[in-house]
Amino acid sequence: MLKEEIDNAKRLVNTDTVQITIGEVSNMYTSNELNILLDFQRLFRWTNERKSNFVESILIGIPIPPVFVYENQDGTWELIDGLQRISSLLEFMGVLKDVDSGEVRRSQLQKTKYLPSLQGMVWEQKDVGEIQLDKALQLFFRRARVDFQILKHPSDPKTKFDLFQRLNRGGAYANEQEVRTCSMVLANAEFTQCIRQFALRGDVGGIFQITQEQRAVQRDVEYIVRMIVHTFANYDRSLDVQEFLDAAIVDILTDKDIAEVMQTITWAIETLQRTFGDKALIPPQGAGEGIANRFSLRALEAIAVGIARNKVGILDHENPDKFVSEKIVDFWKQPQVADMSASGLRGTVRLQRTIPFGERWFNPNAEA
Repeated sequence: MLKEEIDNAKRLVNTDTVQITIGEVSNMYTSNELNILLDFQRLFRWTNERKSNFVESILIGIPIPPVFVYENQDGTWELIDGLQRISSLLEFMGVLKDVDSGEVRRSQLQKTKYLPSLQGMVWEQKDVGEIQLDKALQLFFRRARVDFQILKHPSDPKTKFDLFQRLNRGGAYANEQEVRTCSMVLANAEFTQCIRQFALRGDVGGIFQITQEQRAVQRDVEYIVRMIVHTFANYDRSLDVQEFLDAAIVDILTDKDIAEVMQTITWAIETLQRTFGDKALIPPQGAGEGIANRFSLRALEAIAVGIARNKVGILDHENPDKFVSEKIVDFWKQPQVADMSASGLRGTVRLQRTIPFGERWFNPNAEA
């Protein structure tokens, strides 16, 4: 059984390994043969110290880890893992384009442990105080080689999402959603853009109590992703919450109709806004012992998702908004609600309580 599963999985993956000079990497990037997704490039966050140490490693011959890329049908490569390293090389050589302005970025190195003379070093001197890297050392640098692991076409396209998430999840980035957004773009860029634009809406920001700081780390996108996933996919208990979100959103992006998904989520958000405005997911004062007067994932999963899952039934009700309003008020009076967000409760357990309860609670046909 295991051998058969391994053989089947191997047929989905076609890989190769090549060594490429840094000069060739630069040429591939400038000729758009090596692509770095804009969402991915925004995660380039190495400090100047780390960039300098990496250049030092190249110059003194310290081995560096391989870079992972996915080969598209047209033969171009998409960077999957190695963003910090490749971006550091391209920036030092003065060819990395800024995500927002499109202007070329340059870096000036600082002294390192073994090469203190790197202080103020640049690839090409343009300003006073800069020290240009010697031409002979530039040639040495350009001829240094980097190992590339290539996930070659025609590997199963979903393999690149899995590889991206496995290599980057829990890495050098600020949060899970930033990595998830990159894998979402790989799955369906158009659909992902719809989600990101929707997350910027005022009613979304109000209902989920999004602050400017939260928006900067894509918390608004995360909440919409959670809402979409829990509306259109049933929780897989064999996975932790983040793994489930990673897998389910990619499945939805590749298998579901954009219009159907966004119409349902839009309707649910607009219904919440009409009934209670920005307080739609906030427990009222005196809601019950242990229920704080603030937004929580419990409210998103039980109320927002419960409403979205019952869209058809609610719309068939004689007064949909009145039904939703009354059910939200009564929701916070239920004794089970406090247990949905108890102190120390694991997310995996919470999901097994909130979503089934919310789906039943907002089902008009289940009224007692």
